[in-house]
Amino acid sequence: MFEPKYIISDQTTLTLSALERLTASLSLLSIPVQVLDHIQKQCLVALTHFSTRIEGNRLSMEQVSGVVERHQSYGLPRDEKEVKNYFRLLQKTPELIRQHGKKIDEGLVLKCHSRILDQAASENVPAGFRNMQNAIYDSTTGKLVYLPPEPQEVPSLVGDLCQWANTAKVHPVILAGIFHSQFVTVHPFVDGNGRTARFLSLYLLQIKGYDWRQIVPIDRYYADDRASYYEGLQQDYSHNYYEGRNETDFTKWIEYYVNGIRSVLEGTLNQVELFRTRNILQNNRQSKILEYLKKNKYVTASHYSRRFGISIRMATRDLRQLVDWNRLTVIGKGRATRYFVK
Repeated sequence: MFEPKYIISDQTTLTLSALERLTASLSLLSIPVQVLDHIQKQCLVALTHFSTRIEGNRLSMEQVSGVVERHQSYGLPRDEKEVKNYFRLLQKTPELIRQHGKKIDEGLVLKCHSRILDQAASENVPAGFRNMQNAIYDSTTGKLVYLPPEPQEVPSLVGDLCQWANTAKVHPVILAGIFHSQFVTVHPFVDGNGRTARFLSLYLLQIKGYDWRQIVPIDRYYADDRASYYEGLQQDYSHNYYEGRNETDFTKWIEYYVNGIRSVLEGTLNQVELFRTRNILQNNRQSKILEYLKKNKYVTASHYSRRFGISIRMATRDLRQLVDWNRLTVIGKGRATRYFVK
């Protein structure tokens, strides 16, 4: 039986308290139905983009939106299939919850993984749990990064993890965080482990009552700093599962995980409040560029365009909206136009 080792640090206690206050604030906000629907759709696109980007998907946020909402193509068939699969799986979450009785089991794990990789995996990737060792190497240096448990142990390790998740008496956010980390530690599949882990952690949060009105794209936190994400998962353990990581202390990871949710929840609340008070509904690009401008003097439309993989016309529209909303000021004309924080 899986029995995770961890302590609830003072920092985690404080963060959880802040998270509960933010959760309460979000639940009490009066959001017009049309606006809520719009934000929920944006959240699905954002979750799809961030979770697949972590694994190397090359589509920008705007391109993901084009693929899943407008059936556009950008000449990247595998990347496009990946985002379609993940987006559809997110849409199926309520149905999965009904089918599995608010539980998580091996059948659900295999079903979700199958849908994630549907027609998007290499031909040599087997269906179901891996039947081979699947060591992870650094794509640049070739150095061994992680050697997961042997394949014959995978079914029992996944079963133990699911049983623990269904019976543990812990805060739902901590439960989802531990599940997330342990799932990628077990590494039950040849491909798709990260996406499956992130989806199932969202699934657990929803069945435990933490769906945050389905407008909080928590995977943004990991995608924005992948190095910290992978460092939090690996910590200082040996590359070999059997040399320490099989007895992981989850304390540091929990601190990272709950802080990430608090951070993205705060950002979402700020977005909703902007709309409520000033009828402003920033997109994800606009939010990120305002963060960028806290540390940088100005931005141009061409820089914005390259940064987010969109056209100059769309970049100019985003920046002009921020000027209209009194968030930015503009100096210069034509190609010399620069945008500054007001």
